[in-house]
Amino acid sequence: MRRWFVLALLAVSCATSPPPPPYYGPAQPGCCDETDPGTAPVDITKVGRLDDRMVDFQFDGGQLEFDMYRLGNRIVQTVRSRYAVPIMVSWSVSSLENLQAVTSPSGAVLVPPAPQPLGVGPVIILAELSQLDPTLRYRRELSFRARFGDPGIQPSPYEYALPFPRGQTFAVLQGFHGAFSHRGSNEFAVDFDCPVATPVLATRPGVVVAANATAQGSGTTSDFLDYKRTNFVIVMHEDGTLGEYMHLAPATVEVKPGQLVSRGQELALSGNTGFSSTPHLHFQVMTAARDGVSARSFPFEMAVAPNRTEEPTLSRRYTGWETRAVDAPMR
Repeated sequence: MRRWFVLALLAVSCATSPPPPPYYGPAQPGCCDETDPGTAPVDITKVGRLDDRMVDFQFDGGQLEFDMYRLGNRIVQTVRSRYAVPIMVSWSVSSLENLQAVTSPSGAVLVPPAPQPLGVGPVIILAELSQLDPTLRYRRELSFRARFGDPGIQPSPYEYALPFPRGQTFAVLQGFHGAFSHRGSNEFAVDFDCPVATPVLATRPGVVVAANATAQGSGTTSDFLDYKRTNFVIVMHEDGTLGEYMHLAPATVEVKPGQLVSRGQELALSGNTGFSSTPHLHFQVMTAARDGVSARSFPFEMAVAPNRTEEPTLSRRYTGWETRAVDAPMR
């Protein structure tokens, strides 16, 4: 199930906003008088006046904020995150009116995390534009796709727990490389045939970084691929990989962003939301790819019985057996 998010954003000049507080982030070449462009901190108050702000990619745990600043005829497009997890963003500015691109009008960038959920992350400068006629209004369109995770992460060996309680037995509806939807970004995902309202348990200790519990309904058309159309919990593990639990029942998420969870701790109830043709639980270990559009999905093994570990296999039935948290929460 390919997950993506797209935003179309229009902006016009509106020099009515107050100057922003000081935020800092990496500079881009040509943006600032720094000795090491691309890495040096930038005082965004020196970039100009806040002209426009658009908030999107908003779930429990944070949001992305796309801001435009103006100083004379210089327009700067920025992004910052309020999630406590890195996010890859693929972006482009187009349909320029009374504007000219000074730097590249498109790209992919790793947006650093905020120090805590809903905190203030560093500002990243995406593009610099020049206003051709300062007496006329300007306009541009901004589109983006976003993925949770740092593409530079490499997984460490770990035996994952089954994501449902002791004594309950479920088959694998779709395993690694599944023909229906486990390709590309979901290559190493697994779907268990859990009926609606099955308790969903954490397969590995970590910290909750994002969640959604407001989605309703399901389907297999492309609009259901949007993160907004499904309920999910995303847990960041000690090695930086993300555990993604998808298609959860509405209003059943029991954990909050920033919360430490133990192996075997209940996260939510399974459901049938988003890109789905039948009730099930989708789980994978992943992070973002460098293009900001796709994900990197990692193969993994599960402790399916005492002293037995294997990759979850299509049509095989597994019975939950663990009675308590095996690992302490990540600290």
